[in-house]
This record gives sequence, structure tokens and C-alpha cells, in this order.
Amino acid sequence: MESSYIIGSIAVAAILTYVTRIIPFLLFRTREPSPLIKYIELNMPLMIMVILVFYALKDVKWERYPYGLAEIIGVCVAVLLHVKFKNALLSIFAATLVYMILIQKIL
Repeated sequence: MESSYIIGSIAVAAILTYVTRIIPFLLFRTREPSPLIKYIELNMPLMIMVILVFYALKDVKWERYPYGLAEIIGVCVAVLLHVKFKNALLSIFAATLVYMILIQKIL
């Protein structure tokens, strides 16, 4: 491949990415967001977290030792820390650390 072809491909991809990102701002700059958009904006983080929890737990072998104990403890740590501190990063990193320790050392 010639370098001009690669540079052209990268430029086209960059321009198209920029255009798709700027279109919503151009279309909705003067209008008030609809109630549906406001609802999605308000609840999207929770929706994403619920989807991720279900995705993470889909392959757990609940019928065999350790019966998903590490996963349950990890989810509980995340929920408890988030309820107490309202800090998503702390909840995610601490729960991941607890889960990794459990699957590597204890269970």
C-alpha cells in the first residue's frame, strides 16, 4: 500500500467520525431536549451498569463449587461502596480488586 492511500483513508475516517459527532449538536442546538432524551440522559449510567452486571454473570457456573461466590461478593462490594460513597470509580475498582483476590487466592 502506498502511504498516500493510508493517509487518505485515515483522513476520510477522521472526517466522517467528526461529522457524525457534530451532527447532533447542529440539529438540536436551538431546541429543548424531548422528555425521552431527558429520561435517557438521567438513567443511562444505571442502564449500562445493569447490562454489564448481567453480562458479567452470564457464564458463572452456579451449580458447581464455588457457586459464584466470588462474583456475588464482588457485586455486593460494588453495591455497598456505591451506596455509601456515591463514587463509581471507587466502587468499580474496589469490587474488581476484591473479585481478583478471591479468584486468585481464596476460591
